[in-house]
Amino acid sequence: MNEKNQPENEWKLDNPLDEEWDTEEWDTLDDNQAGDGKRSHPLFKVAAILIIMAFVALSYAWLPSIWTTNFDFLKQDKALSDDDIVRRCKPAVVIIQTTRTGEAAAIQGTGFNLEPGGMIVTNRHVVEGASTVEVTFSDDKRLFSQDIDMLDGYDLAIVWLKGKGLPSLPVSDRMAKIGQSVTIIGNPRGFQGVSCRGEVKEYYKTDSGMLVFTIGVAVAPGSSGSPVLDEQGRLVGIVYAAGKIAIDGEEQDRAIAIPSIALLNLSKDKPGN
Repeated sequence: MNEKNQPENEWKLDNPLDEEWDTEEWDTLDDNQAGDGKRSHPLFKVAAILIIMAFVALSYAWLPSIWTTNFDFLKQDKALSDDDIVRRCKPAVVIIQTTRTGEAAAIQGTGFNLEPGGMIVTNRHVVEGASTVEVTFSDDKRLFSQDIDMLDGYDLAIVWLKGKGLPSLPVSDRMAKIGQSVTIIGNPRGFQGVSCRGEVKEYYKTDSGMLVFTIGVAVAPGSSGSPVLDEQGRLVGIVYAAGKIAIDGEEQDRAIAIPSIALLNLSKDKPGN
């Protein structure tokens, strides 16, 4: 990889809990959801604050700035709602919700389908340890699976379904180019099929040796596993984390994605399906 594509600036994590983080790690983007009624964890406090803010913002016209600040990711989605790529690709983007044996909490993320029979790609950290995965398509069709494969060397997983005629995405056989415009479709903060668009910024390898690239756009929790699409609507990457980078003293948001070439050697026919 050319050295000019390596980021030379300091990375900083997005962190709603204001804790100290190692700059060599990033925030993953799955949503943790409470299932046992306990409220002692800081995430429950954040959720409670968001609920209160939503109620107040809807009740008082003098608080629009609070509402728009927390839901800025919906602005670009509105502008892209009639975009051809978004309309064509959105049906293949799914909500992933997992349950784990012995745990009441659930994790929600995003995934997408590559085969009419059901080959769902998402992040490993969304489904790892799950006893059951629930997959919901944009038409509210729900399918369940316990058939999950993890991809060695990548934060990626495949959830196999027993479906028929399911909407799917094509995969590009080329890597996204720096400066190329790409589109992300995900399910952040409980919203379904939210789209955003930005430019590919840089490529580099993580400490574990995983090749990733960054996109100049902000993505919210729940976006883990979102497809990154080129100008033809072909898959070029999978979102798995987010962060900020300081350039000339100014912080810029980044989505961090795994190139889709990691999927090219996979068999699209699960034995036994």
